[in-house]
Formats: sequence, C-alpha cells, structure tokens
Amino acid sequence: MFPVSRILAFPPSIRQTLLQTTPKCLLIRHHRTLITLAIETSCDDTAVAVLETRTSSRAIHEGEPRAVLHFHKKITSNSSAFGGVHPLVALESHQVSLADLVNEAIRELPMNNPPYVNGAIINHDFGSEGGPKALRDGKEYQESDPEHPSRAKNKRHPDFISVTRGPGMRSNLCTGIDTAKGLAVAWQIPLVGVHHMQAHALTPRLVAALQPVKSRLSWQHGDTGPRIPEFPFLSVLVSGGHTLLVLSESLTEHRVLASTADIAIGQFLDKVARVVLPKEYLERAEGTMYGALLEKFAFADISEDNVSEQKLKMDPSANVVKDRLWWDGYANYKPPYKMEHTTAGDYLLRRFSDTNVQEYHYDASSNQKKGDSKPVTEWGWRFSPPLSNSAGGAKHNSLEFSFSGLTTAVQRAVKFCFDKTSGKITDVERDADLISLIERKTMAREAMRAAFEHLASRVVLGLHQIKLTNPDLASQLMSCVVSGGVASNGYLRHILASNLAAHGYQSMSMYFPPPSLCTDNAAMIAWAGMEMYEAGFEDGYSIRAIRKWPLENLVNEIPTSG
Repeated sequence: MFPVSRILAFPPSIRQTLLQTTPKCLLIRHHRTLITLAIETSCDDTAVAVLETRTSSRAIHEGEPRAVLHFHKKITSNSSAFGGVHPLVALESHQVSLADLVNEAIRELPMNNPPYVNGAIINHDFGSEGGPKALRDGKEYQESDPEHPSRAKNKRHPDFISVTRGPGMRSNLCTGIDTAKGLAVAWQIPLVGVHHMQAHALTPRLVAALQPVKSRLSWQHGDTGPRIPEFPFLSVLVSGGHTLLVLSESLTEHRVLASTADIAIGQFLDKVARVVLPKEYLERAEGTMYGALLEKFAFADISEDNVSEQKLKMDPSANVVKDRLWWDGYANYKPPYKMEHTTAGDYLLRRFSDTNVQEYHYDASSNQKKGDSKPVTEWGWRFSPPLSNSAGGAKHNSLEFSFSGLTTAVQRAVKFCFDKTSGKITDVERDADLISLIERKTMAREAMRAAFEHLASRVVLGLHQIKLTNPDLASQLMSCVVSGGVASNGYLRHILASNLAAHGYQSMSMYFPPPSLCTDNAAMIAWAGMEMYEAGFEDGYSIRAIRKWPLENLVNEIPTSG
C-alpha cells in the first residue's frame, strides 16, 4: 500500500506521473474523517445512509466510536398482494421513494466547522447583526432549525458516493446507480460500486466500528473495543436470493465454497410459510417477509424479542447521531446497534440457560448419519435434511445446497394424507382447513430444522475440507460470520452453533449482526464502500448494473452489465 499523502508531497510533474501509473488498489488515503452517502436498491428495499468514519487515532477520544451513522432509513415496497416480491412494484417504489430519501439524507449531512468565535455566532451572509435567527423567502428560522440557511451552507459534502452495483434486479439497481452517478457528478466526487454480498459479509465490521473505542492508545494498538472478524473468516450468507458459504481471505478475495443448486434458503422459507401458515396469519402479514413470520409462528415466545428489536432498529431516529460534531464529545454516546459475538460452545451454554430457548428441544448429534434420521411424526410425515443419508445419500458429501426437494416435501405433506404406519404418502388429498394448529406449528419447526441442519452440515463439511487441503489456512480460520436476511432467524443460529460444537468447532467465533442489519440496508453498503475506498478503489461514472456478479470477480475484469 502507498499512501496518497506521500504522493501529494512530490512536485506536480512527478505527482501526476505517480497518480497515473500507481494502481488504485495500491493507494491508501489518509484523512481525519471520511463521509459517504450510500444507496441500496437491489431488490424491494429503497435504502439510503450517511456514514462518517475516522481513520486517524488523533481524531478519536475515549468513549467515541470510530464510525457514526448520521442517517439510515429504508422503505420497502408492498407486494403482499402478489405473495412475494413483484419486480414492477419494487421498481415503482424505488422511483417514488429514492429521491425523497436522498433529500432527507442530505439534510442530515454533518456540519463543517460552525461559525462561532468565543461563543458568538458570526453571520457573514445575513447581515452584520448575526444572532440566532435568519430570514429566507420571508420565513424566519431558528439557528437550530435544519432549514436555517447558514446550516445548509455549512453542510459538509460527502467525500464519495457508495451504491449497490450488483447482484440484483437490473432495473432496480439502475435506479440507484443512476441517482448515485448524478450526485457524484454534481458534487464532483468519486463513485464506488459495491457488491451486495460483500457488504453483507462485512456487516460485523461495521457494527464493531459503531461501538465506543476504549481509548486512543488502545485504538492505535488495534484494540478498538469490540472484536471484529479478522481475515480470513468464513461467511454464511443467507437471504431470499442467495445461499452462499464463502471463504473471505481479504477485503477483495472471497472464494465461494458452496452455493445453492436450485433455490435460496430464504425462498424456501417463504414457500413453506405460504402453505403452512394459517390464512389469518398471512392476511395480517406486513409486506412479504413470510420467513420471519414462519419463525414467529413456530416459536412465538422466542422470536418475539427479535421481531421487536428489528422494528426498533429500523426507526431511523434510533439509529443515527443527530447534529453531532466529532469535537462535541461523546460522553453520552450509545451505539445504535449491538452485535452478538461468541464462540459456538459459549453460545450453547448461554442459550441453554435461557428457559425460553429450551423450547427449541434441539441437540445436534456428532454422528452426522445418526443425526439425519428422524422419526415419523404422529401425522405420518417427516422431513429429512436435503442431500443427507436419510434423504437418499448420493450427495451427502457434496459441498452444495439444495432446498427445492424439501420444499416439495412440505407442500405434499400439506396437500396429501400419509400412512401413519409406513410414513408413506398416499394419493388421498387433505382438506387444508382441517389441519390443526399444532400440526402446522410442528410442520413449521420441522421444515426449518431440516433446512437449517442441511445448511449447518455444509458449513461443517467446508471446514473439514479446508482442514484437509490447507492446514495452515485452517489454523488461521477462527471466525464465522452469519449474515443476510435469514441470519436473523434464532433457530438457524441455534442449530448452526449446535452443529459446530458437536463436530469439534466449539472455539469457532460466531458473529451475528443485529436482525435489522441482516436484511438489506444502506448502512452495510456505506461501510463496504468505505473499506473499498480507503483501500484505493473507485469506479468511473460509466459503470452499469450487474445482475449476476460472481463474488470471486469482485475486482477482476467483469462485464459492464449482466
């Protein structure tokens, strides 16, 4: 890495040559603070955030965070009438909502040095008297009013714009990218196109940066208070559109170890929810987050805290620092998000002491073959983890995910009767209205259990393969990040920790971002953009959306569109 500040110290002729010939990825920037405005429009969430970070220990004091969210808000399109995300409804929502959100974000940009001298307000633009009031268009403003002309004049512009470039729905991505281009051109600042899944993987690093630093000395020595996953680490990225097991060796080096052969785990949960949940539950649903509704239905007492926390965290007033300057001090600073970080073994010890979580009634077997076998339920059906011995066994050691077969099994269990003795399906159709509530809850739990066991088995298999092929890398691999919309599911977390511990990975550190940062959001885009920008990466104003963007090709030659 070569600091940009050292290049700027050379004479203009030499400086120009160095800037033109030095690869961007070798340049690092040294600023006291950096600000980015970020936009996320990859699917049905329209999200905007303003993030400020400090890169110098001289700009930090005890109790202050390294990063602050000045604005963070999103609007989700309502496609509930279609039973899932509708591309046109989502696109129209972006077109209606994005400009307003950007306008709100600009109003929340932090102030430059305030025009104060010895406590007195200096008003250069509105008369010599100064004072706390000003007139504009016949309206009187207080100095504290965000609309006050002097405040608008003293807003600090972002240093660059971050925007989701892919993967995602092309037309939706274009809405965000075109808006980001316009802002970057208008402000004459750089543009950084962010990979959506890389942003999910880096989310724990964002949450850690939002926590108060113990002291300047500890910051200089790399101890920033909360732990962050250091490279290399394993990422389990699970959402409605993706199911990936990723080995992240550096900021730009991510190797996909396993992906889904058919549908994503989030799509599986949505499909199961539509057939298993009672009609009244679906009718009361807000939006199309049926997977979260399925968890709440199956484990009402356990999941209630997650649902409440998610609603709280998506209230922008609870997430941001309003009208705060770095030099104001952070004596009463409270981090807006908290990350669950523990080892697999400690997670289970803590969870098993929680009487609510004991309702999971789940204990992973260290013998994978034995753990695959589940008894037939009292209704005659049972669900086995995909690609397992009990499900056929042909691919039980295949490092891939598959959820379509399990989806079909659940749908058939709802539609047809089973022989309670043999556990085999019959051709006699069931009356869905006669399925009891207790059977539906059992179906929800068992369907999630089978899917999550399958997911956990592939994480364990991936770790085993790394240990066999690259022992040195395996010895450095101490962390597992679980992110994406499905990562907020408490049953998934419990089953994953149980399986890691049962297979000898009790000391594996596990990072679970707060539920509201597991779903799509602009804060994670801002942070990923910030890390890429600080590493020297920028994009031209001519970039286009990439519908399918392999994570391995993060900085290599990639198509201009997809």
